[in-house]
Amino acid sequence: MSVERGWFIPTLQFGPEDVFLVEDWESTPAGPYRAVFHFTPDDRRTLYVSGEEGRDLVSTIHRFDRTVVTPVASRREGGRWVIEVDTDREGELRMEVEYGETLPLRAVNRVAPHIPEAVARNPLYCRLLPRLSAPLLGTDPGQRIAGVTEMGRKVRFRLHRVYKVTAARCTWGGRDLGPLGDCRYRHDMGDFRPTSKAVVSYLELHLE
Repeated sequence: MSVERGWFIPTLQFGPEDVFLVEDWESTPAGPYRAVFHFTPDDRRTLYVSGEEGRDLVSTIHRFDRTVVTPVASRREGGRWVIEVDTDREGELRMEVEYGETLPLRAVNRVAPHIPEAVARNPLYCRLLPRLSAPLLGTDPGQRIAGVTEMGRKVRFRLHRVYKVTAARCTWGGRDLGPLGDCRYRHDMGDFRPTSKAVVSYLELHLE
């Protein structure tokens, strides 16, 4: 069992064609790294990642059609997260994400880090947590936090804090990609699917 710990946005969709997943790992078996996945409507996947070690690790978890090792900047302050990526031929990718706690989420975030590991890894808890949190986040109650990825890796997410995204914008090569919207795509990621609503979380990813 290995563990990654850090910040995560499972889904950001801008306009009709561009879906992103953002990772900022503080601690992993490959060392800290940052990554941005880009998905197209026909499920073509590009990975932008800050180092070769991170690329090698994440490529054992998810499949990609193209990988680019490149500088990825990630800054968070006061409920605002800025991600900047040099995507080489496509130009600079810049995302600005604003996020915050509702009153119910504030209570959840106080309790979640203190849940015993024996409870957090229990299959019943893993099934119930997405259903219980869906009304607070507006997400699909059928989401999974434990399962097998499309590359056959058994993984489990342990949430420590979760926030609602309140606003976001994205430019790529100087072009505005359009408004943030609900994600309607269903990329094959094994047992996992994109969340319809954008959320920011601080979590652990347990890998077998």
